[in-house]
Amino acid sequence: MKTTEIKRGQFNAYYPISNLKMAEVNRDVLLKHSENFKQKLNEFGWMMPIVISSDGDIIEGHHRVVCSRLLKQTTVPAYIVDWVDTNKGKEHLNAIISLNNGNKAWTTLDYLKAFSKENKQYAKVYDAYLKNRNNVSAGNVVNSFFGSQSKNFKKGQSIIKDEKFSLYLLDKISNLVNDYGKSNVQAYCVREMINIGFSKAFKDYKAMDYLFAEYGRLAKLEHPAATSISKFKPLMEVNLKHFYRK
Repeated sequence: MKTTEIKRGQFNAYYPISNLKMAEVNRDVLLKHSENFKQKLNEFGWMMPIVISSDGDIIEGHHRVVCSRLLKQTTVPAYIVDWVDTNKGKEHLNAIISLNNGNKAWTTLDYLKAFSKENKQYAKVYDAYLKNRNNVSAGNVVNSFFGSQSKNFKKGQSIIKDEKFSLYLLDKISNLVNDYGKSNVQAYCVREMINIGFSKAFKDYKAMDYLFAEYGRLAKLEHPAATSISKFKPLMEVNLKHFYRK
């Protein structure tokens, strides 16, 4: 049986760290995450090389490189591929994402920020997140613009549903958090408000004004339903029906 030859790179067990370049399109490198590698490297050694382009651009292994610098190393083992053009941001990012899609360490914010450098839609959502990050989680910002997260989001292919309505929702949510605090405006309840706004109220601003007013009343009274996973959504749906009956 004939097999198809798959592209292979070259291995260098002592690649100079000074020749390496961090990827601008990668997620943020956290010092704490790099610190976690120190004990592992000292105890087990290099069990896996980093992946780089022929130009020395890092594709996978940014945290391990930072860790190596912390350990005063001058070289790292590297697997070098010559078929990824890291001068093209989108191609470099796609290679990074393909190696990290199964990595649970990548968060919603990591994907959003990484794609925002190449995708104008993601850039708008990331900008909205930066303006509201003290009050609204990255997941809920993404949900308000793109809807429920899907494989398309992690591929950089999500499309904004309604920018004006999404910004309206974020403004309302931020005001609630400013007035009553995160302990009374829980992220999972915010998620349900966003979903109701699109799927039940069908982007009816007056209906949502009414629901947010009711949400504020519950939060002010510290009503148990305001922070209940099981009670919040049904109550908001009842309030929505009441609004339309009025």
